[in-house]
Amino acid sequence: MIVFRCNASPTVGLGHLVRCRALAQALAEQGESCVMVGPPKSYATAQDAELFQDWIDVDEWISSEGDAARLAKIAGNQSARFAVLDDYRIDASYQKFLLAEGLHWLQFDGTAKKPLWADWVVNANPAARADDYRDVLHNPTAELLLGPAYAVLRAEFSLAGSSRPAGRSIEQVLITFGGGDDRGGIEFALSSLIENTPVNWRFVVISGGQNPRNPQLLAWVATLGQGRVSLLINPDNVAAIMAGCDLAVMAGGTSIYEAASCRLPMVIIPIADNQVQPAKAWANAGAALFPGGLPDVNAEQLISAVSKLAADDVFRRDMALKAGDLVDGKGAQRLAGKIIETAGTL
Repeated sequence: MIVFRCNASPTVGLGHLVRCRALAQALAEQGESCVMVGPPKSYATAQDAELFQDWIDVDEWISSEGDAARLAKIAGNQSARFAVLDDYRIDASYQKFLLAEGLHWLQFDGTAKKPLWADWVVNANPAARADDYRDVLHNPTAELLLGPAYAVLRAEFSLAGSSRPAGRSIEQVLITFGGGDDRGGIEFALSSLIENTPVNWRFVVISGGQNPRNPQLLAWVATLGQGRVSLLINPDNVAAIMAGCDLAVMAGGTSIYEAASCRLPMVIIPIADNQVQPAKAWANAGAALFPGGLPDVNAEQLISAVSKLAADDVFRRDMALKAGDLVDGKGAQRLAGKIIETAGTL
């Protein structure tokens, strides 16, 4: 039994939950049972009922020690000795409590700045390096799993980019800013680009069901979309939608890895501080453009980045190939294998 502690909300977004679902799927395929702790039950899908033996809704964060005690109790009740932590609120005191309780865990990290006692630390950032963790890793036997090879994606993305020709002409532009509050990113991108791009371009917008701006976006599309915008809220076939697009304007969360696996050229506009470093890393790897993050980036900078990609087929093709080479879509299976191997020895 593996216990997941995950954080998801309109403010935080749904990237953590999407990642945990994908990892739970890979674990289930290898015969392991899972329990989800944290997100509201209203976020659970029909598939989640098959992935998770139980879903325990946590109404509020009491304190680090209080939440750790609750998780340790749940793990004990489920006879679980291994956990997956995907919640950036988890601090030193939380981990020390779990350590004292004899629990082992895999922890997702994106900064290399917080103290860590995990058995496995996962950071899929292309710029992540072992030296980054020298001063924060306190478990001498911990293993660092770094880079896009450990990006956890849904199974549908494993082959999404295999049939997509890199560098094809631009007809459809994907716009997506996460599963929670897009913080105005979608409307900013649409209003910046619709009057400054070829009239044959179509915009495919993916928005999460928990985005509080969806009514506003629906009104924008109806009045200003010029018949060129499709707004899709919580679509089922995200991989196929991404693979059918030719360029993406997006925030800096989990969707970057999804787009990369589809060999989709990207313009990344972070909407949160923790998305800035990964966005820069993708740009430095030649797999994306990074004009700046909200709210500082302006329309001219976004238009310039999109125009640069549109004007150079070779540049766009090379970017797509570099992105696809970084993410093969098998990170969930890699992590699941390591978890099962470790959990089996506890």
